[in-house]
Amino acid sequence: MSQTTTEEHRPPARDDGPSGEPVLLAAFPTPAAFPLPGPSEPLGRAFLAERGVIDGEVSSKHLRFSRPGGRIHVEDLGSRNGTFIGGHALRPREAVPLEDGAVVRIGRTILVFRERFEGPLAPETPLGTLVGPFGLQNIRRDLARLTHRPVPNVLILGETGTGKELLAEQVTRALGRAGKPFAAVNVAAMPATVFEAHLFGWKKGAFSGSADGGEGILRAHARGTVFLDELGELAPELQPKMLRLLENREVLPVGESRPVKVDVHLVAATNRDIEDMIDAGTFRRDLYARFLARIEIPPLRKRPEDLFAIVEHLFQRRRVTLDPRRVEVEALERLMLAPFRANVRDLDLLVTYMEPSGGLTLRAVSEFLGVAAGDVGARPLSRELVNRVLAECKGNKSEAARRLGVDRARLLRLLRKIAEEG
Repeated sequence: MSQTTTEEHRPPARDDGPSGEPVLLAAFPTPAAFPLPGPSEPLGRAFLAERGVIDGEVSSKHLRFSRPGGRIHVEDLGSRNGTFIGGHALRPREAVPLEDGAVVRIGRTILVFRERFEGPLAPETPLGTLVGPFGLQNIRRDLARLTHRPVPNVLILGETGTGKELLAEQVTRALGRAGKPFAAVNVAAMPATVFEAHLFGWKKGAFSGSADGGEGILRAHARGTVFLDELGELAPELQPKMLRLLENREVLPVGESRPVKVDVHLVAATNRDIEDMIDAGTFRRDLYARFLARIEIPPLRKRPEDLFAIVEHLFQRRRVTLDPRRVEVEALERLMLAPFRANVRDLDLLVTYMEPSGGLTLRAVSEFLGVAAGDVGARPLSRELVNRVLAECKGNKSEAARRLGVDRARLLRLLRKIAEEG
C-alpha cells in the first residue's frame, strides 16, 4: 500500500481575500439585514420601518454614514434619544469611525455593523438547535461543501460552550449519515487504559474480568458516526492508534494481533489550540492532518448579532415566550458587549438566574455579570439558583453541574451544605 504524506492531507486553502459588502444587521427588536445607506440618505424611523424594524423611539433623521478616506464613519444628527456605539454615547454632529462588529444602539433598536458581509440579507433558520440568524454563514458554507464532497474525518474547533456537539449533529447530516448509528464519546472523561478497550474493543481473556470479547464503540456503530469530544485531551500513547483508524479505517482490539477493518465516519471536536499543542509536542501533526475538513464555530463575542435570537431560544426551551416589550434594550446591549467565557453555556445560566418569566432587565443582567463582566464562573451560587437548575435538569447532577459551570464534586459539596443548613 502506498504511503500517504501529511502534505496530501492538508485541507484545501480558503480564499480569504476581501469580499462581501458593508451592511447593518438588526439584532433587536426584529432580525433584519440591509446595505449601508449612502451619505445622502439619513437613517431614521422611516428607513427602518421600510425594512421591517418598527421603533418609535428612533428620530426621523437619526444618524448618517459617510466614507471619508474610504473608511466608514457614523454621525449622530442631533437625535432625540442619542446614538450609542459599544455602550458609549456619541456627541451630536461628530463623525466617528466604525469598526467591524460594532454594536450600535438607537432608540430601542440594536444594530451590528459588518464591514464585509457575505450571505443572504435575511435571517437564517437554525441549524437543528444551533441558533445563528447571521453569524454562522461560514459554517453553513462548510456544511454545504461536506454535502457535495463528503470526507471521512471532520474536526470541529471552538471554545467551551459554543455548541460543538450540536454542530456535530449537523455534520453527520451533511455526511449523509443521519438516522444511522451515532455515538458520542468524551475523550477527557475516560482514562487512557479504559478508552482503548471502550473504543477499539477487546479479545476474550485480554485482561482481568474479560470473560467475553467486546466489539467496542467503533464496530458497534458500523456504517454510522462516532463523535469524539475533547480530542485535544487524547493521551499521547493513544494517538498512533487513532492515526491508524483515521488513515486506514482499522482498529487493533486489546489482546488481538491483527487489525480489524471498520466502516465509520469520525467527527471530533476540541476547544484546545491544536497548533500550539503540536508546537509543544503534545499532539501529533500527522494525526491533525488526517482531518481533511475543519470547521470552526465562532464564540459569542464574535457574533453579537446572534445573541438575542439565542436568548429567545433559551427562553423557549423553558416554554417561555420572550416578548421584546419586556426587554430593556440597555440590558441586551450589555449582554452583547460582555465577553462570556463559556459562551452559550454562560448565557443559559444567566436565563436560569433571571427567572425567565421576569423578562430581561438591566438590573438582573448587571447582578449576574457583576463588576467584572463575563466572569460568570467566579460568582457565588445561591441555594435558589442551584435548586432551580437541578429542577430544570430533573435531578441530573452531572447536567446541573455543567449548566452551573462547576464540576460535579463542587455541586455535591454545595448540595451537602444546603442539606445541612436545612
